[in-house]
Amino acid sequence: MNVKALKTTVGIWLCLIGVFIIIHFAYLFAGIDSDNRVIVDDVLLTILILFLNKKYLNLKLNHQVDISVGEVLRINSLPIVIYFFYITSWFAKLPNTSLYHIVDALLLALAVAVFEETFFRGILINNMLRYSARSFSGYLSVILCSSILFGVTHMVNLFGQSFSATLLQAINAFSIGVMLAAIYLRTGSLKWTILYHFMLDFTGIVINEGIVIAAPTPQRWFGVFVIDILYIFTGFFLVRKTQRKKLVF
Repeated sequence: MNVKALKTTVGIWLCLIGVFIIIHFAYLFAGIDSDNRVIVDDVLLTILILFLNKKYLNLKLNHQVDISVGEVLRINSLPIVIYFFYITSWFAKLPNTSLYHIVDALLLALAVAVFEETFFRGILINNMLRYSARSFSGYLSVILCSSILFGVTHMVNLFGQSFSATLLQAINAFSIGVMLAAIYLRTGSLKWTILYHFMLDFTGIVINEGIVIAAPTPQRWFGVFVIDILYIFTGFFLVRKTQRKKLVF
């Protein structure tokens, strides 16, 4: 990845962080403290970045690619397996969950998934690829850079939860980012990354009864570490050198 790709991408990301901080302190000043503000924030931010992309960046976020259903299923093998555990968790938790909380979780998870995938996988990856060589090392740099920024962004959750919980989220976000970036590069479509992101967040919100998580136990650290290794391995496996011709960008 060349310097221009890195500078422009980090610059776009810093603008997002700046907007988030301004919004956060605006809520503090107004005395608003609710998880539902995230729904409003992410919907407005999605509209804003799509407008700015159309006006200034002109990045193509979804790419037409001739790919079979079987290939899509193979690319999404790990997410499909994890979906089973998510759905199992729903059956265990949802009967004891109020309809209001279920609807709230649906809207919150959907807003977050659409915004974060549009920005981190759509805007940032395409912006980096605009200035980067279509080589194996170039793709790896794009995946790692977008995933690092995705992980670091989650450190803003320090405003509302413990350092250990936030650090765990950041590391987990980086690992998930590696897999989702690879899936995006292989399929050319944000719908698959949005679907997994939505399922992940919806399950987490329902189980944790909100977006703030408690300080993780050693057992949870270990569990997240194991799944993160799977995420990273899956991501690098999907973009290995022998699959270079299957990358759609």
